[in-house]
Amino acid sequence: MDETTDNGGPATSPTRPKIPYGSAAYPAIGYKMGSRQMVTTVMNPVTYVGTVGDRENWDPLQGTGTNRKEDKNHRQAIAKYIEETEDYVLNSVLVYYSTADAEFIADDPAAPISMGTLYVQPGALAKVGDGGHRTSAYGDVIEAHRHGDEVLQRLRANGQPVIVVLDDDQARRAQDFTDLQQNAKPLNASIAQSMDRRQAINKMLLEDVLKGGQAPVFEGGKRIEFLTDSPGKLSPKLTGFKTLRYATGTLLVGTGPRSSRAWDEAVAVEIATTGHDDVLQRVIDFWTGFGALPDVATALSVPSGMVKLRETTWLTSANVMYALAAAVREVTQGANMTITQAMKAAATIDFTRAGTTFHGTLVEPAKYDEDGNQVTKEKALTGRDAWESAAEKLATRMRKI
Repeated sequence: MDETTDNGGPATSPTRPKIPYGSAAYPAIGYKMGSRQMVTTVMNPVTYVGTVGDRENWDPLQGTGTNRKEDKNHRQAIAKYIEETEDYVLNSVLVYYSTADAEFIADDPAAPISMGTLYVQPGALAKVGDGGHRTSAYGDVIEAHRHGDEVLQRLRANGQPVIVVLDDDQARRAQDFTDLQQNAKPLNASIAQSMDRRQAINKMLLEDVLKGGQAPVFEGGKRIEFLTDSPGKLSPKLTGFKTLRYATGTLLVGTGPRSSRAWDEAVAVEIATTGHDDVLQRVIDFWTGFGALPDVATALSVPSGMVKLRETTWLTSANVMYALAAAVREVTQGANMTITQAMKAAATIDFTRAGTTFHGTLVEPAKYDEDGNQVTKEKALTGRDAWESAAEKLATRMRKI
């Protein structure tokens, strides 16, 4: 340690902060948000899991806890992602320490943002404010690989960002959790799914069907809406990526899978077992046939055609696309009819809003009294039961043609 002298007087030592004896020390960055001391540090996931206490659900009567009720499926999905994905990415978790249990000592106390060290008292456990499912998922993976293997080694070599709030006020912790949820905006399905290229169906649609231009109806992707799940009333686009994806998957696996996870797995298995090229050809045949439907073909050939198609037919409805895909799957599976033949049969079906094809399934007709006065207006029906019923009706008509 350097020594200094004051005007030739006795040597003195520079002032140093008092380091809490026996505390765990973590390099960190300290800063303020409002009046509270915030600290950002990084730990490997194995270390991190050992620094937090048990999950605490919110109890408004006792004023304890900050987490929502645990969603076991969500927890398992995160664990599976961590375990199976080498290049995974997770957001920072937010935890709380009492000011009696932890202290941040800045390298430059005068700076509003400073490097420094977070000291945590031995045995003190943090309370998770936001990130309970991620924390539990980490714990599940670590427990499953506790005897040591490449997964555990990978976690020990990885980092998990941790935001630490030094705050004893339980009510304020709960308010933080509410604020974080309200200020977070999840991605809509079309954006999220089009970004996820680990799923074979997403990659096939993006690379082969859209960018590859193998289904002319989509004009290289220009007719697909990615930023929202449904195109606007005056949009020149045909449908959203979410609808394109689900209709395509329904063509491949039918209506059997009843949950998102089961559907994803069934579609992935179908592509893997049948083979990319064979599946791709089925997809191309279906969407090429869709583009050849008279109303769709006309709409594609004129300016503002999609606007008119949306106004006069049901063909831009997601439920109708799902119904049509399910019907084609039904009439071609184990039968002599090909997808191309099924779509030619579909071309003879009336999809106009003025028609009665979907009455009793996707459309509740207008009702009239004995004098012919309208009592209720026509109403579109949505939901799985409605479009599956419509699919059965479409399949019956295709077989008769």
